[in-house]
Amino acid sequence: MLFSYNWIKEYIDTKLSAVEVCDRLTAAGIEVDGVSSEGPDIKGVVTAEIISKGSHPNADRLSLCEVATPDKTYSIVCGATNMKVGDKVALAPVGAVLPGGHKLKKSKIRGVASEGMMCSEVELGLSAESDGIMILPDGTEVGNDLVSVLDGADSMLDADILPNRPDCISIRGLAREIAAVTGCGFTDKIPAVKDSSGSGVEVGIESLDCKRYSARVIKGVKVGDSPAALKARLEAHGMRPVNNVVDATNIILLEMGQPLHAFDLKKLTGQIIVRQATEGESITAIDGSKHQLKEGMLVIADDTGAQAIAGIMGGTVSEVTEVTTDIMLESAYFVPASVRRTSRKLGLNSDSSYRFERGVDIESVVVALDRAAELIIELAGGSIAGTVTDVYPTVKKQEPISFDIARAERLLGMSFSEDEVVKILEGLSITTDKTTEKNILKVTPPSFRIDINSQPDLAEEIARVKGYENIPELLPVASLESGKRSRLSTLRRRLRALLVGEGFNEAINYSFVSPELIRLTGDDLEQCVSVVNPLSSDQSVMRRSLLPSLLENMRLNLGRSNEELRLFEVRPVYSLESGKVRQSWRIAGLLYGNRTGAQWNRNDRWCDFFDIKGIVERIYAGLNLEKGVEYSQLEEGDKYFKTGQLMHPGKSAGVFKGGRRGVHIGVLGELHPSVAKTFGSRKTACVFELELGAMEKGFQKIRPYEKLPRYPHSIRDAAFIVDEQVTYSEIMRSISKISTKVIDNVEVFDVYYGGSVEQGKKSIALRIIYRSADKTLKSDEVDKLHSTVTGELVSRFGVEFRS
Repeated sequence: MLFSYNWIKEYIDTKLSAVEVCDRLTAAGIEVDGVSSEGPDIKGVVTAEIISKGSHPNADRLSLCEVATPDKTYSIVCGATNMKVGDKVALAPVGAVLPGGHKLKKSKIRGVASEGMMCSEVELGLSAESDGIMILPDGTEVGNDLVSVLDGADSMLDADILPNRPDCISIRGLAREIAAVTGCGFTDKIPAVKDSSGSGVEVGIESLDCKRYSARVIKGVKVGDSPAALKARLEAHGMRPVNNVVDATNIILLEMGQPLHAFDLKKLTGQIIVRQATEGESITAIDGSKHQLKEGMLVIADDTGAQAIAGIMGGTVSEVTEVTTDIMLESAYFVPASVRRTSRKLGLNSDSSYRFERGVDIESVVVALDRAAELIIELAGGSIAGTVTDVYPTVKKQEPISFDIARAERLLGMSFSEDEVVKILEGLSITTDKTTEKNILKVTPPSFRIDINSQPDLAEEIARVKGYENIPELLPVASLESGKRSRLSTLRRRLRALLVGEGFNEAINYSFVSPELIRLTGDDLEQCVSVVNPLSSDQSVMRRSLLPSLLENMRLNLGRSNEELRLFEVRPVYSLESGKVRQSWRIAGLLYGNRTGAQWNRNDRWCDFFDIKGIVERIYAGLNLEKGVEYSQLEEGDKYFKTGQLMHPGKSAGVFKGGRRGVHIGVLGELHPSVAKTFGSRKTACVFELELGAMEKGFQKIRPYEKLPRYPHSIRDAAFIVDEQVTYSEIMRSISKISTKVIDNVEVFDVYYGGSVEQGKKSIALRIIYRSADKTLKSDEVDKLHSTVTGELVSRFGVEFRS
């Protein structure tokens, strides 16, 4: 961002060069990329007055003028028509040098000698276009060098202002910063605008996104070109001159960092209302772009509709033109997030939005308004009509901060006196009050320093002004302690190791996903957290599940002919619960492809439900959490992931802690065929997702080991017919209650439907292994235990044993 050093010096009293100031600013944290010379590349051009104007004797379209300086009168042949006797002009006499090194020589034009030329802004390099020669203000003193009249040779400071220092995005703000870091004097410009009789414009604020709105009415203005010096100043800062009224608002924007807007008062109807736009409301901005506004966007409106997009750009309906005579001048404070949000959605940026998005000084709103009104009257005439309108519903109060000097000394590693601290802080416009406690100050930052909120912020300000180079080099004194991983961190590392051991690769995806992806996976978009200012529509909601991202990974890989996928991700997910955002950690995995890869000596076997279930079982076994974890078919009403459209209804299961009526901690199984097809899958794709919260409390960092059994085991088989709805987990839960110390293991070795088995029933064959840790079990003891098991199955499930 460019800053005119001549303009800055209107606020400060310093003899430092621009380069020296830049060095001091950079050392204090305001980085300046460089200094460039600015100003017209001309020599010998002076101010002069036209004392006569006549026709050229040999050309109808040329005039012959006498132009005078205090020392001499010049005869000038001119082709322009916009001048008259008495006008002050820029005279380039013979010998003057114009941009490009063009040196004027005495010449004859159509037989008449011309002793120089009256210059236009284009010929002087001050503008890209002009309608004739440059007419200087009436009060311009004749005979002065034009460079000195046009602000002289200037230096432009190219500074990088960080977002946390919006107070420095102005000439006044940067001058105030220079005064603080160099110790030179700072003189503010106080406007002297006075109200007149009558009331001002009526304003109403209907949105909390506008904290303050001020307006003034100026009547009788004459819209026209701005003086050359003012236009040159605007162009040096990268702004295009428009007319004297608009240029005045832009000058104040550059000078004070407060955006303003001028409306044609006669084109406004009724009360001015700061409100939210209605859905579908439209406006044509002054740059010619047309916009359909959305509900929630802040606008400035009258009785007929929106007249400006608040903080960004005005509309064409009420813009100031050459026929405007009465204006309403606005100055306001809009909430930065509101302006930023609207600017992004509309794709519309401006110098005003740039400043509002970072935050302007709410206490300078009226000061900037009066400065602009003062300048407009100076440039365009007119007078103040009525009183200032200042709607400020809730006055912002600067909260004081308790500043402990001793703590600041510890933070910075340097010492300073209380008087030195007071001097530095007050030089930064920070008020200080002593307290009853020694070395404790009550400090209140100014309203324009939005970045100062705590004691460390104040300590940093002292370090900046005192000079970072003056902070002594001291070795820190601290005790060394070995770091400890949290249980969650240890769990994540263990899970990664387990799945990498199973041949999986870890995926790392953004937590932001598109609403369309949420919809495709059957999740509830209303329970997702929306991003207020998303980078794009494809990243506008926070994911409630890791599965959508893994499915996108699958789509990407299958599109590149990679059909052997084992992916997992361990990341947090976010959801809305009772209006609050809840974060929880999960692990999810995706399995796709041939179970063992292409093998010459065995047939292909595509991964299925049992493969993904086996991986989940090994995860819990690896964490020593397999006891109490059960798997049950997903039913209508299961809302763990709201996956009714995502999982295959007959080849998926919920993961529960403590049985079906316990805690639902995960889901696993095959994708629904329609979902798999949507994501490019031509065959079965399997997924799982598990809650880490249920694992974190119970898993053991070190897996316990048991001695090898000393005594032999005994095996008994039990084959029976049971209702089809009875699950293996229910049978296991019933058996485990009998005697877990003697029943060493239970395995299913056969499941049979149909044939001789009645419809609605199934045949299950169990192999039960009995073993005692204390002795060798006798045959009759085993038979007695086995009889107890079979009796429990009969009484609990009504099974019929097969011979």
